[in-house]
Amino acid sequence: MYIAAAEKNGIARGKISGTIQNDILKEYVARGTYIYPPKASMRLITNIFEFCSKELPKWNTISISGYHIREADQRRPRKWDSHSPDGIAYADAAVKAGMSIDDFAGQLSFFFNAHNDLLEEVAKYRAARRLWARIMKERFGAKKEKSMMLRFHTQTAGSTLTAQQVDNNIVRVTIQTIAAILGGTQSLHTNSRDEALALPTEESVKSHCVHSKLRLTKAV
Repeated sequence: MYIAAAEKNGIARGKISGTIQNDILKEYVARGTYIYPPKASMRLITNIFEFCSKELPKWNTISISGYHIREADQRRPRKWDSHSPDGIAYADAAVKAGMSIDDFAGQLSFFFNAHNDLLEEVAKYRAARRLWARIMKERFGAKKEKSMMLRFHTQTAGSTLTAQQVDNNIVRVTIQTIAAILGGTQSLHTNSRDEALALPTEESVKSHCVHSKLRLTKAV
């Protein structure tokens, strides 16, 4: 529908940019909103990889999400543990489907969850970027620099917000935001101070909710 709307307005496919979630594995792990069995679901995902590599080169074909997993299970502190196997599984599936790693890896993106342990969070983001670069280069034989980049969006952690004394959430979100930026995120979503109660109020959205694009940072 997005492509059709663009073409209806005279915009060529090659100029379309954006991101889709397209991450089925986190549904099995954390959310339960899957429809099809894993094998069929993975085939849909790799079909999207292949189509976009040829038709939509500026499109992010997946947002590999550890955010939902961490929100669902707070006992799991090392969130990269959930991203890395999923990312490897998607890359493996695409390669087995006949794609070259450098044809699709540059269009993969990730979705991280920022918590309050500032230095630990920063360290994990930076370590994840180095680890992903090594995985792409050493395991999959990637040669393009973009294929080795771990490009990621970050959202501050909704599970850390409290319904009591909501203004304290501003401080929590600020710490989490700093962690994401120092870790090298390219895109950032900050939760509003009263989201633990309900949808953000108009005042909160105007004052505290930010969604910004940051400068692309190299993965190595």
